[in-house]
Amino acid sequence: MNRELNNKLKLLLRSEKALLKLELQRKSRQIVLATIGIIAVLATLVMVNVTTYLFLAESYTPLTSAMVLTGIDLAIAVLFFVVAARQEVGSEADAIHEVRDYALKELSYEVDEIKGQADTIKANFVRMSSGVSAIKALFPLLEMVAKRRKKD
Repeated sequence: MNRELNNKLKLLLRSEKALLKLELQRKSRQIVLATIGIIAVLATLVMVNVTTYLFLAESYTPLTSAMVLTGIDLAIAVLFFVVAARQEVGSEADAIHEVRDYALKELSYEVDEIKGQADTIKANFVRMSSGVSAIKALFPLLEMVAKRRKKD
C-alpha cells in the first residue's frame, strides 16, 4: 500500500510540476510579446508621430494634430495588450489536469483507507486500555484473596 501511495503522490507532483511549467511558459510568452509590443509601439510612435504631426500640421491646428496622434497611439497599445492577453496553454494543460485530478482522487481513497485503519487501531487500543483498567481494578481483590490463603 505504501508503494501505491508513493506512486500516486509522485504522479500528483509530476502533474503539478508540468502544469506549473506550462503556466510559466505561457506567462513568459506573454511577457515577451508585451515587451516586444511596447518596444515596437514606442519606436513606431516616435517616427510615425513626428511624420504624422508634420503632415497633419499642414492641414489642421497643432492641437487637432496632437489629438489624432494620441488616439492612434492608444489604439496600437491596446492592440498589443489584447494579443498578449490571449495567449493560451493549449490542450496539453487539459490532459495534465485530468492526470492531476485522477491522482488526487486516488490519493484521497488512500488517505481515507489510512484514516479508517487509524480509527480501527484507536478503537482496539481503547478496548485494550479498558480491559487493562478492569484487570487493575481486580488487583486489590486478588491481593486480598492471596493474603487470606496465606493465613489459612
